[in-house]
Amino acid sequence: MKYINCVVLIVFLLFFTIGHSQSFDPSNLKSLDIDALSDEQVSLYWERAQDEGYSLGDLELIGASRGLSKSQITKLKRRIESLPVTSGIGSSSQEEVVDSKVVRKAPASDERRFGRGELENTSTSISNPLFGFDFFNNPNISFEPALNLATPENYQLGPGDQITISVFGAAEDVFERTVGANGSINIPNLGPIVLSGLTIKEARTKVNGRFKSIYSGISAQENSPYRVNVDLSLTGIRRVQVNIIGQVKVPGTYSLSALSNVLNALYAAGGPTENGTFRNILIVRDGIVIGNFDIYKYIISGNTEGNLFIKDQDAIIVRPYDKRVNVTGEVKRPGLYEVLPNESFTDLSLYFGGFTSNAYKEKVVIERVEGAQRSVKEIDVSESNVALVDGDLIDIQPITDRFVNKITIEGSIYRPGSYELQADMKLSDLLQKSLGPTDDAFLERAILYRTNKGLKKEAISFSINEVVSGDFDILLKREDAVKVFSSSSLEDSMTLSINGAVNDPKTIPFIDGLKVGDLIALGGGFRDGADPLSVDVFRRVVDEDLSTESKILKWSGNEELSVGINTDFELKPFDRISVRFRKGFVKQQSVSVKGEVFYPGEYSIVSKNDRVSDLIQNAGGLSPYANIKGATLIRKLRVRDEKTQRALVENLSDDGEIINENNDKEFRIALDLEKILSSNKNKLKYDIILEEGDQLTIPSFKQTVEVRGEVLAPALIRFDKRKSLKSYINGSGGFTSNAKKGKVYVIKANGEVSSTKKFLFFRNYPDVEPGSVILIPPKPERTGGLSVQEIIGITTGLGTLGLLVDRLAN
Repeated sequence: MKYINCVVLIVFLLFFTIGHSQSFDPSNLKSLDIDALSDEQVSLYWERAQDEGYSLGDLELIGASRGLSKSQITKLKRRIESLPVTSGIGSSSQEEVVDSKVVRKAPASDERRFGRGELENTSTSISNPLFGFDFFNNPNISFEPALNLATPENYQLGPGDQITISVFGAAEDVFERTVGANGSINIPNLGPIVLSGLTIKEARTKVNGRFKSIYSGISAQENSPYRVNVDLSLTGIRRVQVNIIGQVKVPGTYSLSALSNVLNALYAAGGPTENGTFRNILIVRDGIVIGNFDIYKYIISGNTEGNLFIKDQDAIIVRPYDKRVNVTGEVKRPGLYEVLPNESFTDLSLYFGGFTSNAYKEKVVIERVEGAQRSVKEIDVSESNVALVDGDLIDIQPITDRFVNKITIEGSIYRPGSYELQADMKLSDLLQKSLGPTDDAFLERAILYRTNKGLKKEAISFSINEVVSGDFDILLKREDAVKVFSSSSLEDSMTLSINGAVNDPKTIPFIDGLKVGDLIALGGGFRDGADPLSVDVFRRVVDEDLSTESKILKWSGNEELSVGINTDFELKPFDRISVRFRKGFVKQQSVSVKGEVFYPGEYSIVSKNDRVSDLIQNAGGLSPYANIKGATLIRKLRVRDEKTQRALVENLSDDGEIINENNDKEFRIALDLEKILSSNKNKLKYDIILEEGDQLTIPSFKQTVEVRGEVLAPALIRFDKRKSLKSYINGSGGFTSNAKKGKVYVIKANGEVSSTKKFLFFRNYPDVEPGSVILIPPKPERTGGLSVQEIIGITTGLGTLGLLVDRLAN
């Protein structure tokens, strides 16, 4: 028995080694059937390739060199990329980062944050330019009041607060009470004590005075052994109802702790919306405005003025903003800022944090809306008490890139670029340093650009010929820039163009003296449907008012383009001619029908709403021999993405489409004529609208079913509605050993493809109709490893060897 166990262990180890030690062989790529591989097989195949050091790109190159089609390569790549966990395709560290992000975004527990329950998952990583908006949008910040801190002395008691009165010293006692609805607490031998509306300090004084009637030691000296002390502390805080209304994200009535202030309440409601004010939040109590809160002052300087403790039935009102300005450019916090009516640019600078080190601080540019248009206003920073207007755009420009001793020369020069300005350096010296003008330089005029006092620019024109001859020269200053033109750049390439209803639309160089009729003739003449009486000539114009960009000239002629037409005129540079089609002209479109109709042939589309049923009616209707279940519509489409379309087509049957030499592809559309020709009012969704070139085919009724593929005897079998798909396969001799039984599919007479469905261990084969083709695909070629028969043979041999060893040992 011991030896048998050893043999079984050896067999298991050998089987495991054989099944998992197959190396990746790139020569097997050509024989792969990607569709026949399961996800487990694809995963194992990819792992072996990675173990051998192959990447996904290597597989594509090897597959192409081994004759594997592009569609199969694409399928393999998609199958690998779609695996649940694909190692080696992407970066593993990247996947870990993604996982860490998911953990970071997921809530730590089921507990809801303080207030703003509906906004827990609405946070976004995109920052809002409105200053203060993101203050309430940070999920990592909570303004929930701390309940474990000492109660403020100015906290006002109210119904629902829980207090503890401690008596200690010469007498000891503890009274735990809740302030009732009438605002009082009851103490034995004292009766009710009204505490509602009193601060903690005032309540402590009142309780101390009332307790003197039963504890005389309260009035004793501090160091007296008969001294009795009374203290009052808040142990339970009531809830108050607060109405938060106006421009907040989640307006409504909130139940908050009585220790909450205005900021706590705003956070509970999600804060102001983009249209709400951040500067003047009103606190209304008993119908009277008791304060206003400025969030900007709190954010910038921590100023808590107006951040009052809320009371029951308080109302916090967030009105729409009154005035906002946009600050861009060289500031520390660019964004959209709300300003109060009396605030100026100086106040605004506190909010955007001041200028950056690269900012130009002498002038500030303000774009302002004035009526129906905008205006630009420049202000000095030193005079920054200028009032701001709603909609102002303040752009802080950067300082200019000025150099102390830099001069430049560019254009048609041998050594263009920047040069050092030396003492008493002249224009002729710069030309000499740059090795002078090139052969195509325009020597009659060049320009020297000069900046005076850092702002004002000046242009000085000169002739290079005069500089070279010594007739003209000038001392250079810092940041001078010389521009030397080329002769070709000063010549505009003037053109004429013609488009529209002509046979050869084109653009040609301008020719002096050319007329409208001449250009139409150069464009190949009028096309069929052109309207010679409707020709537009668009001409450039120079309009000082800047209201007109071009001028339209009308030309009327005849189709013969006769010379001497009164409306013919000479063209000018950049004229553009557009020839129109006649009004209502539509090129005739045709469709065809063949097969079992009374009048097959070609028909014209009468209206844009012509459908398949209209075509059948025009063809005289269906003949008695028509197979309405086999009707198909062939439509031509120009497919731009050849690679993607080829991959899709190879998943269908060979009859699924026809590829023309002109790259137009014909696709078969399966039709349901029973529904199309029915009187059902929903038939329009089956009745397809016809397009140019459509071909309707209605075959005759067939009484056979074809079985092809991996069967012993492919054959045509007479159709019998009582037979199942398995019966037709058995009638062809049954499956071969190489048949892939789970992938059997049926192509119906109208081109519709139905495949075998699988649920658990059961297969649901498709229905068979007259004229159908049953296809049985082959199994994929084995790419490595041992077959089941080989494994059984090896294990049987090893078992026999083990028994022989056992007998010899005994």
